[in-house]
Amino acid sequence: MNIKSHLFRTLKNLLFFVGLIFFSTSLLSQEISGRVYDDTSVLPGVTVFNSNNKTAVVTNEDGAFTIKAAVNDTLQFQSSFHESQDKIITLAEYRTILIVELKQKVNTLDEVLLSGEEKEFDVEKYNADLSKQIENDIENNPFDYGKAPAGGGVNLLALVKLVISIFKKKPEEKIIYATQIDLIQLFEKDKFFTETLLENTLKIPKQYKNLFLDYCAAKQIEEALLIEENKFQLLDLLVVSSNEFRDIVKEYEANK
Repeated sequence: MNIKSHLFRTLKNLLFFVGLIFFSTSLLSQEISGRVYDDTSVLPGVTVFNSNNKTAVVTNEDGAFTIKAAVNDTLQFQSSFHESQDKIITLAEYRTILIVELKQKVNTLDEVLLSGEEKEFDVEKYNADLSKQIENDIENNPFDYGKAPAGGGVNLLALVKLVISIFKKKPEEKIIYATQIDLIQLFEKDKFFTETLLENTLKIPKQYKNLFLDYCAAKQIEEALLIEENKFQLLDLLVVSSNEFRDIVKEYEANK
């Protein structure tokens, strides 16, 4: 093998490896685009979350999205009314538009309506059960019903009190709402709710951050939504609130 041929082959291999490195680097920095549907139409407002680089976007009114992703990254598609879906990105999907179809959730009411087997309220059984409960309570707690009248019947006032106690509702649990401080701390400390998500996904300018979070707090977002397992539900609410807030800001700036 002569020196010229050896140098040519070495240069060829070097160019191949340089090209491979360049190609791999470009894949790591690329964005992938797609569209989300269900069996009836395109889906706006679906959260697309890259679990590898922790970025998130929301599909627009045409169900379209663009997100930073590399080969083998996992995209999570989340919607309040659809079953979630995970998608691992392949090399081939960089050359086309990613199409994702989500299945609609079927709730309990839908199942009842679809089955057509909704049971009617059984008045006779209900009255019999109530009478039996009263009878057992009289037998177990006779002194709670006062002195029986001459006819041997039960004290009517005590009986009415029992019926009221049966139907009396338990007091509702007090709902705790997130404050502006809670939301500010969330965006300062959380790995998902970040300044980047606030500016790029929710499209809230940096100078309006605190005012927007104050607006969200005024809408009474439950504090329970701030925990990790409820993050996509919270994001749905923030997307709606950000659209409203931007409309308010736009109108304000137009009238200045």
